[in-house]
Amino acid sequence: MALSPLVWADRLAIPQVPQRYVVRAGDTLWGIANYFFRDPWRWPGIWNRNLQIRDPDLIYPGDVIVLRYIHGAPYLVDEGPARAMVGRSRNTVVLRPKVGSRPLVGAIPTLAPNVIGPFLQRPLALSRRAFHRLGYVAGAVHRHTFLSPLSRFYARHLGAHPDKVYEIYRRGPALRTKDGGFLAYETKYVGQAKLVRPGRLPELEVISSIREVEAGDRLVPWRHEAPVPYYYPRAPRKRIEGHVVAATHDNLNLGTYAVVAIDVGKNAGMRRGYVLRIYSRPRPFYDPVNHEMLRGRKQPLGLLMIFRIFSRVSYGVIMQAHREIHIGDSVATPQD
Repeated sequence: MALSPLVWADRLAIPQVPQRYVVRAGDTLWGIANYFFRDPWRWPGIWNRNLQIRDPDLIYPGDVIVLRYIHGAPYLVDEGPARAMVGRSRNTVVLRPKVGSRPLVGAIPTLAPNVIGPFLQRPLALSRRAFHRLGYVAGAVHRHTFLSPLSRFYARHLGAHPDKVYEIYRRGPALRTKDGGFLAYETKYVGQAKLVRPGRLPELEVISSIREVEAGDRLVPWRHEAPVPYYYPRAPRKRIEGHVVAATHDNLNLGTYAVVAIDVGKNAGMRRGYVLRIYSRPRPFYDPVNHEMLRGRKQPLGLLMIFRIFSRVSYGVIMQAHREIHIGDSVATPQD
């Protein structure tokens, strides 16, 4: 991120870019930066932090975003609400100074909440130890093989002071490295249950479910779901390399806004908001003149932003996809 103004101008600005944009409901910070520049993940370096806004990540519908050049470098400036305009020339927006306050909840997010909202609170990747330490569904109170809402079941290993509400998960496939090494268990959300009778053999009742509850499903204490946090897209300061190891749906061809897992996590220095470039696997091809097989270069496919991190696994959302992305494609720190 430590680039000179001239370098910023050369790498970010596009000829005949729009000079002014009025923020609308449903906009995202990523989308606004993409509206002005080639590399929207660089936006923290181009919001002007020295004008009237102290937190450039807090932008509201109705605000006027203006592209300005300061010492040859492009900056995006939040000029405040559009209703504050009192005059306009061909290339200049004249504003009336204004002091006021607006609620944090109204600020536009970095990306659309519906993209990652369902994945924020649910544990997706657990180590063997963490998985086996969870409480579990031991069996039905009545003669049921599968449990649905209003069904009751016995649980074990909830501890001396069990919680009142639990989320139910089922162990999914193991996430593995490119070489087959174990990374974590991916868990699948099953439903929710409430404690109705504590004791040596606690009794719970299924509140809701998206699939039938089975004996052996694991129980995780429920926590109030927090609102979608703000993310600050940026490139890692050091070289990070990994691979796409799983997707959260069954489509083999992945595109924009698909959520994927990669084999790099907190242990490797991963942070929320990091942006990685996605690359295809080098394609082999035949040279008919020299009669030999050659291996091409890996090609850039798109951008991935990390939003949830575990020890050895991270989850990210594909923010841009120039071509189809597949499990096994590589990810790395963007290179200039």
